[in-house]
Amino acid sequence: MKKTFLEFCDGYRIEVDIPNGFSYKEGEVDNGLIIENEAGSQYLRIPAGYTSDGLYVRGFWLSRYEISLGNDEEPLSIPDRYPVTNVNFYEAVELARKVANGYIPSKEEYNRICMWLVSTKAATFEEVFETASRGNYSTPFVLAKTGENPSWMINRLDNFFGNCSIWTTERSELYDHNMIIRGGHGLYANNGEKHPASFRRWANPEEGYLDNTLRIVIRDLYD
Repeated sequence: MKKTFLEFCDGYRIEVDIPNGFSYKEGEVDNGLIIENEAGSQYLRIPAGYTSDGLYVRGFWLSRYEISLGNDEEPLSIPDRYPVTNVNFYEAVELARKVANGYIPSKEEYNRICMWLVSTKAATFEEVFETASRGNYSTPFVLAKTGENPSWMINRLDNFFGNCSIWTTERSELYDHNMIIRGGHGLYANNGEKHPASFRRWANPEEGYLDNTLRIVIRDLYD
């Protein structure tokens, strides 16, 4: 059973541990390495690398699917479930903490996901940063189940384009009491084009939204 894998980091080839409670499921670092725990929750490796603005980010794990909830309110990253919605920022943070070393994605981590899709040629720069062309885009909003459409899967990451927006830990520059949510299904108000995966908008952290959910990041433990 694979317990470690190799990844480039800061110019060096390093050995990375699979988190406790998870085991290797499928894939490789360059096209989506998946791990899974006993509950069936699957996380995808986002390898170390650069964002579009040249910032270097260490590797991390990202929930393969938008988060749904089990019977005991356990956050799950599994297919064939409706993502949990109407969750405010603080509730999302608490849900992420139920996973070992779990967090809401930072601005830098989210930007790294976007650039990883481009650097692996899974998507074009235009698709990620300018005009979307795949995923669950609908007006009015129609919530899709996780894993509902295989064509929405990219590098084994499900529905990063369209469907729900997700909370990040980035604070709004214009309204510092609000947080930034990313991605989502909606249309630009001015020209009707679809939101790209990198799209940012502010949201009240004390409010939940029917078209907003969360993904969870698991960060590596370093010596």
